[in-house]
Amino acid sequence: MKARTCPNCGYKYSFWLHLKKHFFQNVFSPWECRNCGAELIVDARRRILLAVVGILPAAALPILTDFFMGYYLGRTVSITVSVVLVIIWATFIFSLDHFYLAEAGPVNGDKNKDE
Repeated sequence: MKARTCPNCGYKYSFWLHLKKHFFQNVFSPWECRNCGAELIVDARRRILLAVVGILPAAALPILTDFFMGYYLGRTVSITVSVVLVIIWATFIFSLDHFYLAEAGPVNGDKNKDE
C-alpha cells in the first residue's frame, strides 16, 4: 500500500493536507476520505514506529550542534540549524503514514472476525 493513500479508492493525500488534517489527530480517530467517503484510520503500529524513527535524531542534536560549530557558525546559529534539520527529518518521516479502512484495519489486532 502506498503512503498517505486511501485503500478504498486510491486517492493520495497531498503532503500538506496530510500534515494539516492527520498529523495531530488521535491515532484511533476515524475520518472520511475526501474522495469516496470511506471511513479511514491511521495504522497505529506504523505511526509508533515512525515516531521512534522520527524523534531519534533529536538525541543527536548535541552532535549536530558541535558539527556546525566546527564551521565557525556560532552556538546560536548551530543550534538553530540543527533543530531545523531535525524538524525537517521528523516531518518527512511522519508523512509516510498508512491508512486502513476503519472497519477492516489491523489496528484492533483482530484480523479474523468470526462474529
